[in-house]
Amino acid sequence: MSGNILKEIENNRDEYLQLLSTLIAQPSISSQGEGVEECARLVQSVMIDYGLDARLIQTDSYPLVYGEKTIDEDAPTVLFYGHYDVQPADASAWSAPPFEATIRDGAVYGRGSGDNKGQFLAHILATGLLSKTGQGPAANVKILLEGEEENGSAGLIDFLDRDPEELDADLIYVADGSMHDSGRPTLIFGCRGMLGIELSRETGLGNLHSGNFGGPTPNAANELVSVVSALYEDGTVTLPNFYDDIDITERQRQAIREIPVDMTSITDQFGVDSLPVAEGEYYEQLLAEPTVSINGLAGGYQGEGMKTVVPGKATAKLDLRLLPGQDPDRIFEDLESFVAAQNESITIEKLGTFPPFSEPLSLPQKEPIIESLETVWGRDHVTIPFLPGSLPVGYFKRATETPVLVVPYANADQNNHGPDEHLDIACFLNGIATSALFLRSFGDLSTPSA
Repeated sequence: MSGNILKEIENNRDEYLQLLSTLIAQPSISSQGEGVEECARLVQSVMIDYGLDARLIQTDSYPLVYGEKTIDEDAPTVLFYGHYDVQPADASAWSAPPFEATIRDGAVYGRGSGDNKGQFLAHILATGLLSKTGQGPAANVKILLEGEEENGSAGLIDFLDRDPEELDADLIYVADGSMHDSGRPTLIFGCRGMLGIELSRETGLGNLHSGNFGGPTPNAANELVSVVSALYEDGTVTLPNFYDDIDITERQRQAIREIPVDMTSITDQFGVDSLPVAEGEYYEQLLAEPTVSINGLAGGYQGEGMKTVVPGKATAKLDLRLLPGQDPDRIFEDLESFVAAQNESITIEKLGTFPPFSEPLSLPQKEPIIESLETVWGRDHVTIPFLPGSLPVGYFKRATETPVLVVPYANADQNNHGPDEHLDIACFLNGIATSALFLRSFGDLSTPSA
């Protein structure tokens, strides 16, 4: 059966690539409101064309696109989750226009190619392919795509709070993120959480001459940097109680230690000779330690040469990557207290949160996924306890007890969020095949797992 599916996918290769190119050509930048509604309607039409009953679900922000195909009410049901919105793209940093798909070197280049249009499209095409070939998926299919994942997922969170029947499923399957850098198929059992914040200080004095006024007048940038730097000491986050609630099992830690690592490949990707971490500690630091990262600093003069001013305003954007057990809302409250104790004149704003989540590594629903991945890719899979990045799927865990697994189809060097984002064509086609085989094998489960 797998041979027939792979052959049929190859026969439809040009059609599938053209469809992905069409999706890339439709901007859907949620942070700027560009093209999102139009993209939602486009995705809905694609679902309909490939045999799904599809509709838009309105939210207070951008619509969700929901499609379903019911085979048998007694059969297991999978809910595929993804997002159709994308990050902004600075065209000057790209080698080709970001919203015009370019095919070169065996990959599709364009904003959203891997994050996440190519990956969710694989599920739609797989569903249509099985119906077209007369095999039909043996499991019921639900696909839920949001339009604000890159900007806080407010609409999705609002939808989940309604306890919607659309969530009724035996497994939530997420194709997002990147595969292991070895190119081996990857199965991920959780995600780190995320808390985004902005700190700001405004003196009300404007920018002043640093010679005439520096010293007796407040310097917004100095004060802000002082507070930010107080969050660290010798690489450790100093926020009180920050590490207290981390809940990682020894089995998960062992699985992290067993993730294969090739430091030469990693440093080559960055174009550097080395990183300040031992090879055996790379994934432990990446996955098993929460972090605070400065995303951007602004204040004062940023042009060429010097301009000797005392900045009257400064801002800093930070994100905190959190581990299972850590609550982003509680940590934000701790940050409010911490910042106020350091400097009451600095304000703090919550920009967004994604709660962390993890599934047990023994989860039985993994078996048909592993079988499908290894059949299609022809290689043993890599188990990763937590996705290094963050996804809003933790909110699904608050709304339902349904297990969630992350199965990235995109190549490790996809450069999502950066210039020249791209999805390897082989990964795209293998993703379609994996979803198709999974829908057959998942439907063979005799007893759905709640």
